[in-house]
Amino acid sequence: MQTLKRKIIVFILILIIFFGFFSFFSFISLKKAITSTQKVAGAAKLQDLDATKAYIKDAKKDFNSTKRWLFFLTPLRAIPVAGWYVADAQRGVDAAIYGLNAAQTLTDAVTPYADVLGLKGKGTFLGGTAQERLASVIDTLSKVTPQLDSVGQDLGKARLQIDKIQSWRYPDILPGKPGTKIKNAKNAIDQIETFVVDTRPLIDVLPKIMGQDKEKKYLILFQNDKELRPTGGFITAYAVFRVNKGVIESEQSEDIYRLDSTLLKKVPAPAPILKYLPNVPTLNLRDSNLSPDYFVSMKQFEDLYAFTQDKKEIDGIIALDTQFVLMMINVLGPLEAFGTKFTAEQINACACPQIIYELERYADEPTAFEKSDRKGIIGVLMQQMMAKTFEAPKSKWPNLLGTVLAALNQKDLLLYFHDQSVQQAVERINFAGRIYQYDGDYFLINEANFAGAKSNLYIQESVKQVVKKDKDDKLNKKVTIEYKYPRRGDDCGLERKGGLCLAGIYRDWIRIYVPKGSTLIKSSGTEVRLTASEDLDKTVFEGFFTIRPEGTAKIELEYTIPIKVQDQYKLLIQKQPGTSGHTYEIEAFGKKQKGFPLDRDKELIIKL
Repeated sequence: MQTLKRKIIVFILILIIFFGFFSFFSFISLKKAITSTQKVAGAAKLQDLDATKAYIKDAKKDFNSTKRWLFFLTPLRAIPVAGWYVADAQRGVDAAIYGLNAAQTLTDAVTPYADVLGLKGKGTFLGGTAQERLASVIDTLSKVTPQLDSVGQDLGKARLQIDKIQSWRYPDILPGKPGTKIKNAKNAIDQIETFVVDTRPLIDVLPKIMGQDKEKKYLILFQNDKELRPTGGFITAYAVFRVNKGVIESEQSEDIYRLDSTLLKKVPAPAPILKYLPNVPTLNLRDSNLSPDYFVSMKQFEDLYAFTQDKKEIDGIIALDTQFVLMMINVLGPLEAFGTKFTAEQINACACPQIIYELERYADEPTAFEKSDRKGIIGVLMQQMMAKTFEAPKSKWPNLLGTVLAALNQKDLLLYFHDQSVQQAVERINFAGRIYQYDGDYFLINEANFAGAKSNLYIQESVKQVVKKDKDDKLNKKVTIEYKYPRRGDDCGLERKGGLCLAGIYRDWIRIYVPKGSTLIKSSGTEVRLTASEDLDKTVFEGFFTIRPEGTAKIELEYTIPIKVQDQYKLLIQKQPGTSGHTYEIEAFGKKQKGFPLDRDKELIIKL
């Protein structure tokens, strides 16, 4: 008996030593692999493609070594509780290997374009002008898309592995808050995988957009987001650009009033304009962007545009706002047009960047000569931006690309194309300003400044939502929207003595889009009481109110939503183009979520 006990003890000791040995070397190997991954991230931040590729290779080697050490611990997965952590370690390592495979494929794919993208590496498009190199890249983009498929597949495998790791096993009371890090890693992989998969169709059609097969012609609309309208701002100017095999040239730039003056057909103004925009009996191009869905508004714009004397055959309409111009200047430096230097420097005249003030001055200040002589500025500025972009050192190109992507995500740049395949591609990646259908709760505040002043330069907006279940197990939501207007009023009279009317009375047509079938219980704070209707397959609560400079306003509403929730509550909040800095606080079923600025469309998923 003693001999048997001794044998069992010896066997257990051998097992402990065995698993301890492999656990120790697994830990050492994992630590080395993590260090290699940190080097990958560091090289990527420095935009050093060659170094990134080298560190990816090292990291893959280290993680594969870790995987081999961890294999010997597989029997421990049968042990209750302890087995969770062994399995999670193996899953985490597998996810890292798949992620590094994706990174290696992606870096190999972009290597030929290193020079054009401004990365440190040896690309194959070193000769010629920047425009010529860009045209060459567009011509060869079709070679990248098969590699993107492989990247998406590896990211999908990584996501499947990391999704099996339960964050509740790693409470945040432990050093480094491992639970939060696991949640963040899951979200990051989901977002990257979605982006790569959704970007592929766009890369497929990018040569078509850039006129690779035949010349394309696009209408560029300048939306003044400081005078907010449903798709981002009051349309003040337009330009026409030709794109041929990646080479972009300006053809025309004009004031929108000039284009409106050539309309050969008078269309009666729709109800919102008749009600809230005084002395405007007909629909003008400048007021045609009344739908919050950019695609729908551009269809309306084109219906009118077809009756102008100056109409051109176009392939699409691209809208941009003052924020986009400011973002580009922050990267490119000052621009010049019509003898004026445009900078991002803050000035006291408006407590805003100088570029914003100058754009408002060109658009609105009273003058003794034709405004159309000046409102061609948007075409000139766009041409200047493109010229400076192609003249910029290649080190700036990643920042420029990032700026354009940020503008598209924030809806400061909106895309609409006639070609159905191109339109579907930009919609899939949410660059088209569409109002989306959603299988959960939905919320969008869409506003139109019908005052003529540029009050949205100063208006501050915050939103609070409280979501509960009612007695019928449906959702009940209370929403509070608060406005602050801290700016002192400007001279906005018809005979004002020079200067700009930036801070005038804010006259706001507000629409709140919620899930179809929602029922308004009560509301307060609007001068025209909220009414319910349907639009874009949503229920819409619509009203009107005003705020004077240095004033405040509060709108409150309560409504029920015909949605039942069980395990989780899902909410999609869509951002209105042209807005920035609006803050949100959400409390769902007693759980307060961390507040956030709505800088892009945001989905919240709350487990119950």
